[in-house]
Formats: sequence, structure tokens, C-alpha cells
Amino acid sequence: MRDIIQYFDLITAIIEHSPAVSAELDIEQLDSKRGTVDGVLYFADGSRLEFTERVLIERARPVKRDYRYQYVKSQSPVFRYDNAPHHPQLASFPHHKHVGRKTLDAKEPTLEEVIKESVSLINQAADASQQGVPKPRRSKKRQAPTK
Repeated sequence: MRDIIQYFDLITAIIEHSPAVSAELDIEQLDSKRGTVDGVLYFADGSRLEFTERVLIERARPVKRDYRYQYVKSQSPVFRYDNAPHHPQLASFPHHKHVGRKTLDAKEPTLEEVIKESVSLINQAADASQQGVPKPRRSKKRQAPTK
């Protein structure tokens, strides 16, 4: 990757090919090698994925200095990945994942991986809601009684 614009193009393409129904994206290029991208992806079920990446291109590779990916459903956070240095006890420090009140070890995810995880949760919820719905039954035609 030559510059930060190429990275922003990659992020834009990932979003365009995602199952999000709409997205907001704010890109700030600081110079040819540094920039920030903030975004929100909205899904058909009303959930959303909020994210921020502060990126530097080093040795032709993007390096995330800071990141945060938060999946929200029904106005409540479901999970969040970030690399804020506030959980030094974790083996993956500073990378971690919040799920409810738990803080878990996690590797640094890509935006694409977090989108896939969010969509998987959406699909699981849709499958679960379908399990309680009875399948339509075919009724047999009844003959009118003969006189």
C-alpha cells in the first residue's frame, strides 16, 4: 500500500460490498501516510456497527494506532473491540473485546471480520425468531355433506 488513500479506498470497498443497508463515513487524511476513518454501518434489522480507526502506513502496510468497533442492537452495545491500554492483565494487551460486563482477550480484528461477526449475530437472531413460529399446515378439503 503506497499511501493512506489506498487504505481508505479499501475500507470504502469493504463497506460497499457489505450487507449494510446504509453507511456514514467520515475520512480525514492527515498526510500521505496518516489518517482517521469514522463510520457507522446500518443493518436491515435496525442494528448498527460503529467504528473508528486511526491508521499509519508503515512499510507499505496499514498499522492501526487506535481502533474501536462497536456493534449495537436495540440501543444497547452487544460487543466492542478496542485497543485502549486499560486492561494490562490480558494476554492480548492492549487488544481486547467487551461483551456485556466481560472483558476478553482478542486479536486485533479487521473491519471485514467485525462486519462478518455482526452479520452472524443478526442471522442467529433471525433464525431464533423463526424457531418459535409454527409452520403453515395444509388443510384437507372437506366435502360438503350430501343430502
